[in-house]
Amino acid sequence: MASQNASSTIVVGSRPGGSRGLSRAKLLVAGSIVLALLAVFAVSLVREAAVARTTAAATPRPSLAPPRPALTPAEEAYAQALWTIHGDVKSAAYALTFSGLRYKLEQSDGAELGTRVRAAATSFAQAEARVRTLAPPSSLAPVHAQYLEAVHLFQQSASEMLKVAADGREDHLLVAHPMSQAASEKLLRVGNVIWPGEYLPN
Repeated sequence: MASQNASSTIVVGSRPGGSRGLSRAKLLVAGSIVLALLAVFAVSLVREAAVARTTAAATPRPSLAPPRPALTPAEEAYAQALWTIHGDVKSAAYALTFSGLRYKLEQSDGAELGTRVRAAATSFAQAEARVRTLAPPSSLAPVHAQYLEAVHLFQQSASEMLKVAADGREDHLLVAHPMSQAASEKLLRVGNVIWPGEYLPN
């Protein structure tokens, strides 16, 4: 009986003290990423519901704000050209976010993280080159600049995440996440200007 108690004490005492803190840190980071994704999805759902309510209304309600002016032909051409690039940017952004999340949840290792992030970084670089070939009208020059800023932020986030694959330090993900979040917010603002009613944030 005494030997059983002693062995139980040894087993309990031998558990590493730092594992609980490490697991808690991983859960906090993973939780923050999930919450950020849920917030973005919630915004998209709210916008979609608002559009549905407006369409279903029997009588038009007076608008408090003046109607958005229609895009000029030059603006429309730019918006359509950027849209063809935007799909690749969104796909790469998804890959970047979920690669980090999979790594934090221990569903992938550093090698897989590096492979996925490098692929996303390549997509961002190609998208940047394509965006730079566009000639926006002067009215959309700020939108053009903001889109490039968003792509740069995604590239910086990818570079930071690649450091995890190199040295295994997960704190790089904490640095990379706000960059991706800021980039997503810039894309949302761009969409509100040139893809109203058509663009849903992701």
